[in-house]
Order: sequence, then C-alpha cells, then structure tokens
Amino acid sequence: MRDSEIKDIKFSKKPISIPVDYRPVYKIAQVVMILSITCTGNKCSLLKLHLLSWALKDDKNKDEVLELIKNNYNADITVWGIEPALNRALLFCIAENICIMESGKYLLTKKGEFFFKLIVKAEVFKEEFEFLNFVGKRKITDNRIESISNKWSLFNVKN
Repeated sequence: MRDSEIKDIKFSKKPISIPVDYRPVYKIAQVVMILSITCTGNKCSLLKLHLLSWALKDDKNKDEVLELIKNNYNADITVWGIEPALNRALLFCIAENICIMESGKYLLTKKGEFFFKLIVKAEVFKEEFEFLNFVGKRKITDNRIESISNKWSLFNVKN
C-alpha cells in the first residue's frame, strides 16, 4: 500500500461491556455474601475470600471446593486465583464502610449487614446462595485454608 492511498484515519471510542465478574458492585455483593454466610462472626481472612470468590467463578471451581469438603480436606486442590477485582472491591467495601479490617481479617459492619439483607430481599444470586449455604460457617475455616496454602509452600520450596 502506498502512502498516497491513505487519506484519513479516524478512531472512535466504542463502549464495551464489562464481564460481571469484574464489576465492582457484583464483587462487593459477593464479599458481603461470603462474609455473611460462610464466616463465623462475619469475619474472615483475605485468602478465604479469594478461595470462595474463585469457587463462585464457575462450576468446575465449585465442584473442586465441594470435593475438598466431601473428602474431609484429603483431596488435592489446585492453586486458586487471587483476583485483582476482589481486592478492588474490598477497597470499595472499606471506603464505603461495608466492612473493616480487624486483626488482619475483614469484618462486616452494620452497613454491610444491611446490604446483605437487601441482597436477600432482592432474591438474586440464587446459585451463589446455594453454594455458600452448603459451605456454611464451619466447613472451610481460615485455619484449613492456611494449611492448604502451606502445602503449596512445601511443594514449591527450591533447594
């Protein structure tokens, strides 16, 4: 193509949709549901939030977590994802006083509890509620998650 053939180039910005997994409001709702449904005292570690958020991404991940629970944590689980979108949602949650940091863990506030009631009332996130209710408050503890992550460290030690 010769230079003389190009007369004009225009770029126009087109709107693109953001996948639901990356939308801050969805992730904030997910954080609130995880803290409310699966965490004793509505409080848990960042690692637990990432595990359950990763599990909610697709059915394969949910199945892997369910197998882990059903096999009394004797099954192997792959390394789960650490999502920047969840980290951003947590920053929004803290900025909006939906949750706070307490002793290195995330704790739902009264505002977060109110938000959870609104989510329940809206009757949305049926699949998420089903999975999180199965997990419950005692099936996946912060200690168990830390023990799983410590196994990864043992396997990845370089001599």
